[in-house]
Amino acid sequence: MIILAHDGSIYSDWVARYALHFAATEKDRKLLVLHVQDGEVPPDIVDARFEQLAGECDAFNVEFIPQSLPLGSSVHRTLRQAVPHDPESLLICGTRVKPRRQRYLTGTISEKLLRMHLCPVLVMRIVQPGLLGNPHDLLLPLTGYRYGFSAIAPFIQRLAPHLRYVYLCQTVQVNPLRHPHMTSAMERALKQKGFDRLEKIYQEMAEFLGPYAFRCDRLVTIADKWEQEVLMLASRLKAQLMLLGLSERTLAYRVFHSAAIEGVLHKTPCDIGIYRAL
Repeated sequence: MIILAHDGSIYSDWVARYALHFAATEKDRKLLVLHVQDGEVPPDIVDARFEQLAGECDAFNVEFIPQSLPLGSSVHRTLRQAVPHDPESLLICGTRVKPRRQRYLTGTISEKLLRMHLCPVLVMRIVQPGLLGNPHDLLLPLTGYRYGFSAIAPFIQRLAPHLRYVYLCQTVQVNPLRHPHMTSAMERALKQKGFDRLEKIYQEMAEFLGPYAFRCDRLVTIADKWEQEVLMLASRLKAQLMLLGLSERTLAYRVFHSAAIEGVLHKTPCDIGIYRAL
């Protein structure tokens, strides 16, 4: 089952297109839509958006299950209590900069949902609503994310039916003072380590998905700032969607990595999803 946290805004409608396409790949073809009555959006507007979404679910033969939740102690806690503990489900929500706040993820309800351990979570930043949640070219940067394909599988399997290209990318981050003095042999050795890791993930993906229609390219680069390299790759490859993983390591590393992800969220040329598997 796909679970959508919908705040009643048009932005959540854009995120809902992804949730709808995901739900159409599920065995149960169910879309559970959770809305917390926090007073930010008038009820008549929420009802109108839900009515439109229900019509779109009918067109995709997806069961639409709306739930309007009274506000508890906070929006996050209310949503957390409503999300079923099911590792086979997927929770999807949106994130965007609001007035007087310059961060897309840090300190938001979306970030708190990412920290949950109830089910895999995907937080979306939409910059191309015209895609209607149906991207064909996926950039998958794996820099800073130390887990294997199993952490990415819940998201890839739901995107796979419509993908045309998948770019597995590993940026080897080096010290900016060291980078200019690296020899060709050192760079080749670092790149080979990157290719070895990508090859392992590629083989795991092929075994998990079986025969698939999309083409998969593997890219390894060396840079002193991986986030800038990822943004350049997204632009050069004309990616329509980028997925970045949020890892559970030491607090200091999470703060550093979150700052880099925040920079990518601000400057991304394509839709971007921040994911966290169980």
